[in-house]
Amino acid sequence: MMTANPHTAVFFLSLSWFVIYWILGGVVFALIAAANAMHMRKARFSCLFTIGAAAAALGAAYTGVVLSRPQGLRCPDELVSRGTLQGAEHFNIQSILVCDFRAVLIAGSLFFGLLLAAGMVAMLLSRTEKQR
Repeated sequence: MMTANPHTAVFFLSLSWFVIYWILGGVVFALIAAANAMHMRKARFSCLFTIGAAAAALGAAYTGVVLSRPQGLRCPDELVSRGTLQGAEHFNIQSILVCDFRAVLIAGSLFFGLLLAAGMVAMLLSRTEKQR
């Protein structure tokens, strides 16, 4: 197995979180806008939300990797000896997913909450003039 740099793990996790945040957050805010019959500038909100989702995804991935790293450094030796991870010698993506995915999920959940708060601010900034 190829040993990966922590930046590779952050890259792939941030791509995954971005897709999840963008889809789930988009559905949440579409429902909120429909329920409140809000008139808003959709292009402005979409742009702000996409930038917020990207920032939240990067933050969640980085935080998850940093939180899981101490456990991930100890874990491969134990799993290689049992045969679960083959050839893992250093911190890598597989050690994050197998050893301490809980830290990645906690970071992802926290940053999704921050994204929802930022999305509410973006909705307020994107309202049309007649609703202000």
